[in-house]
Amino acid sequence: MEARALLSPWRVLPLLGHALGVEAPLVLTIYAREGDEPRRYLVPPGDLTPYSAWASKNSPPPWRLHLFPTTGGWALDVRGGWEVAVEALAGRTRYLLLLPGPEARAWLEAAGKGLVRPEELSVWRRGETPFTAKGWDEALARLEEVAHAGG
Repeated sequence: MEARALLSPWRVLPLLGHALGVEAPLVLTIYAREGDEPRRYLVPPGDLTPYSAWASKNSPPPWRLHLFPTTGGWALDVRGGWEVAVEALAGRTRYLLLLPGPEARAWLEAAGKGLVRPEELSVWRRGETPFTAKGWDEALARLEEVAHAGG
């Protein structure tokens, strides 16, 4: 299997979902293409991996997948063509986001205005070592610094 195939949203979704914890039912929101209406599914415990395996063979890669447990605690957002990963623990919720660069910047700016100071925060681009930031502004500055350096 090509390494690029492993980065398919359908393959990344169950790996990251299981790492975050899938003991409760999950809400999976699928955006087939940019601008399409989302489709939401309730995924029972144990069904995420089989569903993702089926979807990877029978559906085109979606533009965006969003996943979170019905009990709260974390949120996963995977966008096709992602360039930047953001992992944050803020206010008892862990966020793991794989986004295009401009959307990562927009998310960090909004988080700085609307979320509590993060207890943990890392940001990195593909192929990079994660940078641990002390706050939203530092993560945003690091992201901007790497973007201007051609990363």
